[in-house]
Amino acid sequence: MRAQELKKFLAAKGCTFETHKGGSGHITVRRGDRKTQLPMHGQGKELGKGLVNKILKDLGITRG
Repeated sequence: MRAQELKKFLAAKGCTFETHKGGSGHITVRRGDRKTQLPMHGQGKELGKGLVNKILKDLGITRG
């Protein structure tokens, strides 16, 4: 799964996004009182399964 695909999925689950100043390659994702970082390292790069699972776990989201 690419970062943009995951971002769309998270937005549909009610997450909000905060970009960082200074050219950071990450955005902060918030869902209620939970938050995590989402790397945005290029359009075509795939995120690892473990990273995707950790992001979902941090936000309290299950797939499906």
